[in-house]
Amino acid sequence: MSYRLGGVRRSAAEWTQRWRDFFQRRKYALLRRLIPRIREQDRRDRLAGPLGYWQRLQSYQLGFLKSMGLAPHHSLLDIGCGPLQGGLAFIEYLEPNNYVGIDRRPEPLAEGYRLLATHDLVHKNPRLIVSDTFGRRELNGSQFDFAWSCQMLYHLDPETIHACFEHVTGHLKSGACLYGDIIGYPNKVTDRASWNGYKFHLHTLEFLKNAAREHGLVMEHLGQIRDFGYPEEIALHTNEMLQFQKAR
Repeated sequence: MSYRLGGVRRSAAEWTQRWRDFFQRRKYALLRRLIPRIREQDRRDRLAGPLGYWQRLQSYQLGFLKSMGLAPHHSLLDIGCGPLQGGLAFIEYLEPNNYVGIDRRPEPLAEGYRLLATHDLVHKNPRLIVSDTFGRRELNGSQFDFAWSCQMLYHLDPETIHACFEHVTGHLKSGACLYGDIIGYPNKVTDRASWNGYKFHLHTLEFLKNAAREHGLVMEHLGQIRDFGYPEEIALHTNEMLQFQKAR
């Protein structure tokens, strides 16, 4: 059964979910005004997005990389790490000195440093880098077992995708992999959309496969991110998860 409202026909389940989301947002907005702790978390959410899913997205990120074989002794390059939504879980899980996070914005990394102190993780000696070249100048030949780019590749235009692959490949060990997702289908994203000033780019699998090959990477499509624990109620749950492996 479906219903029409405002000229739009949707199923009963879709309308129920839309109303549930509406009231959830209103509840969150009220709590944000009343409770300082939630107001602080809201500020962090706005640096990472989407609002209200910090813990679940943190669990999703760590769970995915562990399912791909990430172990405490491995080294990880987190590209577009933001305020360490996933980074905190990675740093806690990994042995000291094994985490490097890169972001082009200093504000999220400043928040990340505050969270490291709050969560007593400074002793893990993570390294956070402000870089707009994917660490080309800052990593100084460091090599990593894994690279991770959560919900970031689709904010890069085609030219920057090539730059990302070129620089990251040079910092991957033989046989190591970069994992990241792109906008999948169906979705409500257009190439006119943006988040925090970053545009969305609707890359095709063919383009990414060919771009990866130019830089010594072999792409494999792993499925949609909801298959790995990404919350289904977030619109981007149909994003496609990709693996880019450096040739051995």
